[in-house]
Amino acid sequence: MNRIAQGLTLVLLGAAALTSTVATDLYLNWVKQSFGPFLIAAGVVMVVLGVLVIVAELRGEKEAAATGGEAGRAGGVGEEASGAHHGHADGHGHDHSRAPGVAWLLLLPVLAVFVVAPPALGSYTVESTAGSTGPPPEQPRSGRFDDGLDEAAPDEVVAMDVRQFVMRAWVDEERGMAGREIELTGFAVPASEGEGWYLARLQMACCAADAIVNKVRVLGEPAPETDTWWTARGTWVEPEGEISEVSEHEFEILEMEEVTDPPDPYE
Repeated sequence: MNRIAQGLTLVLLGAAALTSTVATDLYLNWVKQSFGPFLIAAGVVMVVLGVLVIVAELRGEKEAAATGGEAGRAGGVGEEASGAHHGHADGHGHDHSRAPGVAWLLLLPVLAVFVVAPPALGSYTVESTAGSTGPPPEQPRSGRFDDGLDEAAPDEVVAMDVRQFVMRAWVDEERGMAGREIELTGFAVPASEGEGWYLARLQMACCAADAIVNKVRVLGEPAPETDTWWTARGTWVEPEGEISEVSEHEFEILEMEEVTDPPDPYE
């Protein structure tokens, strides 16, 4: 892998970063939207550096060819000495500038981004975790919430994030969701045991690597195809006993509609 190929790799890496941010919303599958400007800047830097490496290498080869031509016209013993000298430089110095052949493998993830873009995390991540992340111990058990339920009219359908629904179900000792119609949007995950299935969303602070699961067990409708996205209207199944002791909360479906994958799949 010579320096031209190394520069080309940098150009392709930068182009992949720019394609996933400027041309599409693919980067939202892996990082938060606020990281978009940083990815764009990194992509521009890599493209510029790659082009500079390629131009410098082509210029160096052109100068070396010109020098070799002048040496070839010198003739005689000087020509032989010069040829030996240049042969040594080409045979050894050039080889030292080469990267190991395995470096070509760096192109594989670049090609993967262009050919098969890695999808957002989905049902596999949900199934491999124990359940929704519970509230911190110091979380207050009553008060105002940011889900819009308290401001809505009693007969109004309130759209919530799955995160907001789960948190309120765990925290609100006054049980403000009881009897209220709520709308949730998420992807379908089969339940390995028990009745129903899960409507889930993943929440991330920085990137997909730190994503945590928020899910609610859905009752009243047969399980749809795994990883399909749905907007469901229904009611919270109010548990008996202390809500802080409930391992997972349930949602009784009244109506549901399949929707397309959102550009930003995380909450």
